[in-house]
Amino acid sequence: MCGRFVAAEGMTWAQLFAIQRGFLDAGGQLRSEDAPDPAQGYNIKPTQQVAIAFAEGTDLVASSAHWWFVPYWHRGDVRDWKATTFNAKIETAAEKPTFRDAWRHGRCLIPARGYYEWTGQKGHKQPWFIAPLSNEPAFFFAGLMSKLSSELRSCTLLTRPADTEIAHIHDRMPVILRDDQVVPWLKAEVSDDEVRDSFGTGWNFRAHKVRRFGSADDGPDLIEPDGLCL
Repeated sequence: MCGRFVAAEGMTWAQLFAIQRGFLDAGGQLRSEDAPDPAQGYNIKPTQQVAIAFAEGTDLVASSAHWWFVPYWHRGDVRDWKATTFNAKIETAAEKPTFRDAWRHGRCLIPARGYYEWTGQKGHKQPWFIAPLSNEPAFFFAGLMSKLSSELRSCTLLTRPADTEIAHIHDRMPVILRDDQVVPWLKAEVSDDEVRDSFGTGWNFRAHKVRRFGSADDGPDLIEPDGLCL
């Protein structure tokens, strides 16, 4: 699963160029949507507003969304939605009633610099900071989004079985897209089977223990190693 992550406080020019390339080649452009400001920092939590990007025709649109998916057909306040939907399994999201419309029509990207998982027993949980080994300072989670009648967007992070390298920390991990998977994901250019089988795999990771922190804590010290790195 993925319940905390480090925000990317602005996409790098290199990333924007790589993503835009697939859209610009098709005559599209990068646009920004009028939306609430996303949360920033080193301790992003479910129910906060997070940065997203999605395809609209040939354009790429930057926006934000409530990180706790609420399907478009829900009637009532988002706080009335009780299911735990800040993550969705890539293996089953296409068939689940909550997510299947978003799988077809609501694919999105969520930029990040890394995420956290915990090991150990309740009361003695040890946090870990995990990020793919890459020359880029940020990456993109694969996400699904919805838009309610109130115009509020909500989103979820897709997860998959963890790669062997980090499976001892948690048996699942977020789907982190490689550069060549970003446009095919957003535009649904490959089969569902290919997405389920290969999207978000093949990374090498850096993972290290960090000091324990609370929900209100923030700052770059949260990702500093507390002991030996793997």
